Amino acid sequence: MNKKYILILTLLSFAVVSAQTFKNVRAKQDGLSITVQYDMVGKLYRGDEVALTFSTDNGETYSVIKDAEGDLGSNVLPGKNNEINWLLIDKDFIIGKIINFRVVTIPEGMVYVDGGKFTRTGIDGKKKERTEHSIELDSFLMDATEVTQREYRHVMGKYASDYTGCMECPVENVSWFDAIAYARKVGKRLPTEAEWEYAARGGAYAKGNQSYSGSNRIDDVAWYLANTQSKQPVGKKKPNAIGIYDMSGNVWEWCSDWYHDDYFQIAKTENPKGPDYGTEKVVRGGSWFSNDVFCNVSRRYKLKPDYRDTNFGFRCVKDL
Repeated sequence: MNKKYILILTLLSFAVVSAQTFKNVRAKQDGLSITVQYDMVGKLYRGDEVALTFSTDNGETYSVIKDAEGDLGSNVLPGKNNEINWLLIDKDFIIGKIINFRVVTIPEGMVYVDGGKFTRTGIDGKKKERTEHSIELDSFLMDATEVTQREYRHVMGKYASDYTGCMECPVENVSWFDAIAYARKVGKRLPTEAEWEYAARGGAYAKGNQSYSGSNRIDDVAWYLANTQSKQPVGKKKPNAIGIYDMSGNVWEWCSDWYHDDYFQIAKTENPKGPDYGTEKVVRGGSWFSNDVFCNVSRRYKLKPDYRDTNFGFRCVKDL
């Protein structure tokens, strides 16, 4: 029996990422088909892609539509009346919902991380008790891989790694200050600790409570002490549920937050950024020189922001 989809389609404002502006976004429904039209000003950079996202909670969180067709991807030209078609077959989760649409540009090498709620777990450092802390995050963009030596050399004009001969390996031997300087030069920033963990778990597409980023089998997704003697080129292991690589292993990754033992208790619930001050910065994910326990997505570590070593690197995020 055919299901009847009763939808209210909002006429959305525009979203700006990179050099594009999307205007006059409008939607209409014809049976089980939704057509979204939009005007785009500004050409795409090579490798950037246009994507359509939707929200069923009045714009609080958005999800990328992966099965739409039309003026999407990397070959969209600027102009008026670009068109996207989305079929509603087998989409019972939106029956009777108000739908907001947003058109965005996803820069080359980045992944759209749908915002949402999740529960962080940890161990109270003083009481040695398991703690839980529910938070909510807005959508954001994250690098699909750790910043490579090639990318760092291109932007900063110098090498940073101790190891040579692997330009596609993650850059390492960089301090938190070095990572911040790179991120600012490319118009990005370091992830908060909450953003890092949410993305590492798979964001809105997390598959259960996996120990590592994308699997409970560490060898599927991570380079660590038991399977390598040095860092490895990025993106060679399996990605997690949202297409992000190496969030467990390869190199530790700097986060923007100051470290605090009681972070789970003091952080605010919406887009938390950690303490306002401190002496050490958060790093997450473990590295090629770590045992498996340090590659767990719940594991936290801390370092002075001027610290450098051969197994510490970073990746960036970008706001929408």
